[in-house]
Amino acid sequence: MVSCKDEPKTLSDLKSNFYEIQHNGLRLGDSLNIYFFEHEELVKSVEISWNGKAFENHTVMDSINTKLGINELKIKVNLEGNSILGETKVPILNSFKETPVEFEVVKEYPHPKELFTQGFFISDGKIYESSGRYGHSKLVTYKPGSVNYSEEIKQDPTIFSEGIAWLNDKIYQLTYKERKVLAYDAKTLKLESEIPYPAFLKEGWGMTTNGKELMVSDGSQNIYFFDSDFNLQRKIQVAGYQSVYTYLNEMEFINGKIFANVWTTNFILIINPESGAVEQYYDLTSLSETKGSDDVLNGIALFNNRLLVTGKNWEKIYELPLPN
Repeated sequence: MVSCKDEPKTLSDLKSNFYEIQHNGLRLGDSLNIYFFEHEELVKSVEISWNGKAFENHTVMDSINTKLGINELKIKVNLEGNSILGETKVPILNSFKETPVEFEVVKEYPHPKELFTQGFFISDGKIYESSGRYGHSKLVTYKPGSVNYSEEIKQDPTIFSEGIAWLNDKIYQLTYKERKVLAYDAKTLKLESEIPYPAFLKEGWGMTTNGKELMVSDGSQNIYFFDSDFNLQRKIQVAGYQSVYTYLNEMEFINGKIFANVWTTNFILIINPESGAVEQYYDLTSLSETKGSDDVLNGIALFNNRLLVTGKNWEKIYELPLPN
């Protein structure tokens, strides 16, 4: 017999697998299984909370009760004389492997090498590009094939410009750590307003639009969906078969999917905007002009039903086919 005085005080005393679950590579379709390898006879009851809701042990995690990405797991183990509490974060991965997109370069265009590409899209036959770095940030437009700017809007030296998107009659431009969005008149590029970031948004990284909402990344695994006044509508977390993806950067919404660069890599992810599942990817290592830690792949635009890609301070823009 074990007295109340000698009862386990921690999950470690029970030799539980609770804190190991986060390293198990769990995917949608797997079961959440918590075990006690010692003193199990002393456990009177177990209460599990999964993302804030009561959850039964050994339950299959599916798209209804579980989200891709980081999930919050809490436990309360009731013994005879006390209760043991624990909490952890559990990454849940996609059930299906993302597949590579095969491609050949269709065409090459020059890219203004001075541009530290942070935002990139095409509208009305013009490239709109946001270039970053303090003291050098600006918004420019130019024709594909040219390196001469049609328009050039320089930012204050205290601003580090990031992603851009055109929604309704405005162009929105993120700032890196200045915690505000710059909103321009889309036709005149006159700055009309500055919108503060909500507290939960870590930083400004990439931005695109589905024509109704602004989608924003902040360097985490999250993509946030905002209305035109920057009110949060919802968010997703981005996960593939092997990992939860962070460092999501410049983005473009194409044919109902989110195309996103992963900072410091040569990969463009193709993401389901409802679930956050990574479905396909481009490996652009063969095109990379990266020589250091800064001049990385970071530009995606839709042009004549093809993909244009470039990077920070790259000399070229590459035209690629879209996935089948």
